[in-house]
Amino acid sequence: SSQPNLQIWRRSTKDGCESGGGTGEYLCAASYSHPKLLGDRQVVKWTSDEQFCARLTPEGHLSITDGADPAGEPMVVEFAFGAQDFAFAPLGARSPLKARIAAFVPDKRDELQRVVAPGEVVIHEVFTPPGARSGLTPDIASRRKASSAVSAGQSAELKWSPTGTALLAHCTTEVDDSGKSYYGGSKLVLVSYDGNCQKDFSELDEQSGAPGGITQAVAWSPTRDEFILIQGFQPAQVTLWLWDSTSQKVTLARVLMEKAHRNTIRFNSFGSLVCLAGFGNLAGEMDFFGRLGDDKCDYAFISSAVASCTVAADWAPDGRHLLTAVLAPRMRVDNGLFVWRALRGEKVAEQSFEELYEVQFRPEPPHSLRFSDITVEEILRAAKDSAEKAAALRPEAKKQAYRPPKARGAEGASTVAAMMRGEVAAPDPEDRRRKAWGKGRAEADGAERPP
Repeated sequence: SSQPNLQIWRRSTKDGCESGGGTGEYLCAASYSHPKLLGDRQVVKWTSDEQFCARLTPEGHLSITDGADPAGEPMVVEFAFGAQDFAFAPLGARSPLKARIAAFVPDKRDELQRVVAPGEVVIHEVFTPPGARSGLTPDIASRRKASSAVSAGQSAELKWSPTGTALLAHCTTEVDDSGKSYYGGSKLVLVSYDGNCQKDFSELDEQSGAPGGITQAVAWSPTRDEFILIQGFQPAQVTLWLWDSTSQKVTLARVLMEKAHRNTIRFNSFGSLVCLAGFGNLAGEMDFFGRLGDDKCDYAFISSAVASCTVAADWAPDGRHLLTAVLAPRMRVDNGLFVWRALRGEKVAEQSFEELYEVQFRPEPPHSLRFSDITVEEILRAAKDSAEKAAALRPEAKKQAYRPPKARGAEGASTVAAMMRGEVAAPDPEDRRRKAWGKGRAEADGAERPP
């Protein structure tokens, strides 16, 4: 058997404490063998309260154990073709429900990369079965709660709503079968936790007017059941959607940007500000929007800036400043970091490096009261200042060239142009020749002869 290449370490309480501090040593709690483990692939995840730990096995099954004992006896959830990714819903344990977990099973393809079986998004619930306390049944069990077929998808990004009642699955393929995109195909589906509501955003929605098509980016608000979607080829459309868990309906709240070169969405930790940017192979334009209170789902534009060649972007814990960075090896020149004040779109700090590979803010402890959220009054004031600044920079109307009275029509057009458009009937050629000849004869007869 191959040697373990995946290890989980636990921080002991010796000379310290579990929550940090002290000089407690680290002990290996579990080790596994994953022959084809990729560096950016996370195969071990915990629930938000760390009550359960799930591991994606090399065969594509889910191994769920006690969060404090990852080496303990697991409960295994098997899939027919093997899952590619999974994600826990952000909800605490509520008896008998213990956890909710979603998994993506990619499509099955033949040697010519033709789809022979569709992909699938599956939602399972981990619960305590009746009789568990009496020792007659295992402590936990799982049941299949919902599933949604995906016509084509080789990988997926699974994103739960803040309440854990809806899942967004952004499925992608290496090759676009329609031939419209060089970067591969994409499909975005929304699935409610019980499967009663399912929506495919890649299709045209006649009711809301959403165009459908390729998905550039999608992100939930961290505090509310609403998300922003960037969809379509560049320039893309940016829309705001609202999820109602009670009626289990998803509705289009507003179109934030009709056409813009954007492919990145970044919410601050409070959900009060969002940055819509065009990074990567785009020019680096950024637009900041602020949420207008809790009583309605709406955002107002407050500022804009340009961060060229940006590779990474993240909000500061205060929710007011955005960090952008030009990183290697993606960019070999002009490496550095930049800090922007979102309410005014100003660059407040920058630092250059010969080579910079990663940068991030120090995380704030959970439930910290060090920083307060931005008020609605601040957002309205910033939106007003931005509108006044845009009005001041707007060029004045250019003075029109002088036109004689006969050339001034309802739209400033000449009589000849009106004739060409069919608005005025053109005179008969015979009449024009007869009128011109008669006019010339009259002028000749009435003219004084030279002495």
